[in-house]
Amino acid sequence: MKMKDLLFSLTFMLLLVLAGSQVVSAQVTSQRMTMSRGSNDAMILELPTADEKMVDKLWSDWLKDNYSVKTKKVKKTKNELEHLNFSIPGVSTGGKVDMYSSIRTSGGGSELTIWIATPDGYISPELDSGRYIEAEKMLMRFALAVSKSQIEMQVEEEEKALKDLEKELERIRKDKEKLEQDIVDAERAIEKARADIENNLSEQESKTREIGAQIEKIEATKRKLKDF
Repeated sequence: MKMKDLLFSLTFMLLLVLAGSQVVSAQVTSQRMTMSRGSNDAMILELPTADEKMVDKLWSDWLKDNYSVKTKKVKKTKNELEHLNFSIPGVSTGGKVDMYSSIRTSGGGSELTIWIATPDGYISPELDSGRYIEAEKMLMRFALAVSKSQIEMQVEEEEKALKDLEKELERIRKDKEKLEQDIVDAERAIEKARADIENNLSEQESKTREIGAQIEKIEATKRKLKDF
């Protein structure tokens, strides 16, 4: 392995460790795989924790952003994609390549399989180790993009959880404010009730005196009857 390739691999592994556990075990292997054009040399990128749907969308967007190539579905296939007539530095060696890819669920994650067709054949370690390494680097960079996307999604989920907690805290605070207001209202009601009781007692005393006076009037009137 050339020194620059070794440095790239070491840098890549460091980035994976820094990126988190999502793609630490991501790896690239090579084997012959069946596709729309027969059985050809393929490269398989394992993404143990990445959802197939997320990888599928990210893959097309990533290729468009990095290589200005469009992605189309290969007719009469279940999920094979084609990315035609574009350049991959170090792989296409100044010309163009056609790349085919397929993404499928694998365990708790997914697998990205690519076939890179060149005028010399499909990229593999046996065809040209240097060009294969460059293609492997491309997949490694995509693995980092997947890791970044996963972390961004995790941040979004954690931010959503934080917002939910903040809403819950705000609800609890409002509940406290309402309870405090209930106490204030209750204390006011108690004070009013105490004042009402004092007034009621005063009214009772006054009314008792009136009743006593009225009883005396009745007795006095009755006594007048005795005079007849």
